[in-house]
Amino acid sequence: SSNFSPTTAAPGDTAPVTGSYIVGSGDQFLIEYFGNVTTKQTVQISREGVINLPEIGPLTVTGLSFDELKNLIVNKVQSNLIGTEVSTTLSELRSIDVYIVGQSYKPGAYTISAMSSITNALFASGGVNESGSLRNIEIKRNGSTVHEYDFYQLILKGDTSSDIRLMNGDTIFIPFLENVVRLNGEFRKPGLYEFKDKETVGDLLDLAGGIKNNFSAGTQ
Repeated sequence: SSNFSPTTAAPGDTAPVTGSYIVGSGDQFLIEYFGNVTTKQTVQISREGVINLPEIGPLTVTGLSFDELKNLIVNKVQSNLIGTEVSTTLSELRSIDVYIVGQSYKPGAYTISAMSSITNALFASGGVNESGSLRNIEIKRNGSTVHEYDFYQLILKGDTSSDIRLMNGDTIFIPFLENVVRLNGEFRKPGLYEFKDKETVGDLLDLAGGIKNNFSAGTQ
């Protein structure tokens, strides 16, 4: 399984911000007014979840998505500054602190972008060491396990659906590797594989890409 440890990949926390991104303390926005009032100003969400809109004043934005924030600002500007249009862009993402413990090459605290996923954090820490599990990685939040991550879904299947966004204070726990099997011979992808409890021989064949098709069509 150590063949798959993400030790050489660069952190991928530069993904574009989507409208569903939940804004939070530390995010910065460029606010531009056009029309009767013309101004440009960078504002930051405070610890209390408030931004100060130019010419308008404090606006609470706690828990809003980026789309909801932009709509709220449009409504406030249009109702308070007649004949003025507004553009809101995210100029700087906040950072979050996460902790990587267990069988990591470099366990410890990491400051990463608020857009970072589990995989991004694993890349930043040098990946899972030779003793660690790639398939039973736990995300702990406020003392409870909120998610289990199977890195094989990404590296063998390209499936990112379980690679969730992290939150400030999350802990990534990498347990010891428990179950391993070496698949040699006529497999499409022979090698050392970690398997989970209750997985079958068929599941292992799937991990290895199945059996090579060595049959050729003969003449009849």
